[in-house]
Amino acid sequence: MKPEELVKVLNRDVINGNLELYQNLLDTTNEATDPVWKGILPLYINFSKEEKEIFLKFLKIVEINTLSHVLGIIDGTTYAEGIENEFSLTTENDNNKINGDLQDLFLELVEEE
Repeated sequence: MKPEELVKVLNRDVINGNLELYQNLLDTTNEATDPVWKGILPLYINFSKEEKEIFLKFLKIVEINTLSHVLGIIDGTTYAEGIENEFSLTTENDNNKINGDLQDLFLELVEEE
């Protein structure tokens, strides 16, 4: 797998897939037991259509920033206390190192959208 392919899959499944899941849950759930969902659900239900769109855009920003940060840690370009060794991400069938530029590739992909 090439690094470009990995970031495309991560963007599709982690960012867009989760955002679609959250939107579906927020749009179809009327009652929740989880304290966080119990708190956000009444707010979301009362949002206007425009406010819902803004809220979902905010969620997407949070997801992008989170995944970008994780990729930076895996690349070795973002400091994380307690991680002293460098990562070497490979696939089972290929020992070529995938990480090193994942964060940059991911952010470039997101900017193109």
